[in-house]
Order: sequence, then structure tokens, then C-alpha cells
Amino acid sequence: MSKRNRILFFVFTALIVISLIVAAILGINKATSQNQFGKFIKIQNYDAKVKKVSSDVKDAIQSSLYNTVKTNTADDFNPATVKDAFIRDDSETQSFDTTTKVYNGSFLVDMASIKQTYQVQYSYSTSNTIDTGGSPIIITCPNTDQLKYGAFPCTDLSSAQSNPEDILLQYLPYENFSFKLSPDATSGKLVINATLDIADSDYGTTPAEHAQAVADYKGYIVEWLNTKTIDSSKYTFKYNYTAAGDYLGDGIFQ
Repeated sequence: MSKRNRILFFVFTALIVISLIVAAILGINKATSQNQFGKFIKIQNYDAKVKKVSSDVKDAIQSSLYNTVKTNTADDFNPATVKDAFIRDDSETQSFDTTTKVYNGSFLVDMASIKQTYQVQYSYSTSNTIDTGGSPIIITCPNTDQLKYGAFPCTDLSSAQSNPEDILLQYLPYENFSFKLSPDATSGKLVINATLDIADSDYGTTPAEHAQAVADYKGYIVEWLNTKTIDSSKYTFKYNYTAAGDYLGDGIFQ
């Protein structure tokens, strides 16, 4: 092989190697730009601060944070580029209910690059038999005294869909003998997961009776909301029963 051909061969080989490396890097970046809930902001010290809950909770929190920041930044800003999201020291709390087997926690997350702070609240059940109603993750605008970088125009799911006199979130999660309600914001939009606990005696045996029972139990939710002067039409509900009366299962919502 001539000297010229050897040079061309090495150049060609080098280009192939470089192309493969670039493709691999792009592939990794693409693969890590989303989790199971969508795009997300990585909280740098999450693993050091939040213990005893599943990785699903982490994914849901980081995606919910992305969606909230997206609401409060310019249209052309990509929240995934935030690399300095940190849980504020001593802001994290976590409790465990030995009866329900549910962890409830909260913390503040600060992002110096965009000068924003948010309050994060989460619930997680360690029991396979106890339903917490999806993934109740809520990102809210913090109180004034919690702001690290000063005030900023802040809209969260609560302020966007409710008013100060009518905030369903302050009553959730809620459970009685007929239904369970819990908030879910992992999709970027607040939905209320509603588990209907229909008694066998009410459910009946025919499709018509099943459908009527579902309608009745949905009505119980509206009645409860009315006692709180909350307009149910302002919220999106997902149920574990279809309108036709078909049971989907606890924790499965349509």
C-alpha cells in the first residue's frame, strides 16, 4: 500500500471511529433525556437526601419539576438544561404511617441558574395491598419566606386550576368507606385518581346494575366535594371503574 493510500486509510478509519463516538454520545444523551414519565430535571443530591422510597417516586418528582419549571420560564427555554437543582439542606421531612404503610415527605428544591425554588410533596406506599391512588407528587410555589432568590412569577397546578377559597389539594389524599381520592401531577396536568370502593351489595349482578353503582359512587364524590364548596367540574378525575361498570383494579385508572 502506498504512503498516500495509507494516509487515506487512516483518515477514513479515524472518521469512522469519531462518527461512532459521536453517535454513542448522542444516543446516551437521548436515552437519558427522559424517564418513564417524560422529560425531567435531575435533582443532583436527591439520592443523598431522600431515602426509603422507590425509584418511581424519584422519576415522578423530577418529571413533575420539569413540567412546573416549563410553565414558569420562557417558551424557548429547556428546563432539562438545568444542572444545579439541589434539595435545600434541612428542608427535607419524611414520616411513616405504620397503619397505612405510607411514607409522606416534602422538601424544597433550589435552582440558582434560573433563580427559582419549589416545594415538593410526595407519598409512597410500601405495601402491595394498600392503594395510594397512583403517584401523588405535587410541586407547588413556596411561601415568600422560603424563597432563596427572591420572588418570581410562579404558577403551579394548584394556583392554575383553583383559587385561594377553593383548593382541593389541601384536602388530599382523602379516604372514606366509599372512595379514595389522591392527586397525580406526573403527566404535567393535575388529575384526581378516584378509587371507588363499591360494596358487593351495591354492585349488583347485571351490567345495568354495575353502571348504576358506578354512577352512584361517583355521585358520593361530588356530594363530598360540595361539602367543601369545591366545584368538581374544575378537575379531571380518573376512576378505577369504567362508565359501563367494568372494574379496572385498584390503582388502575381510566
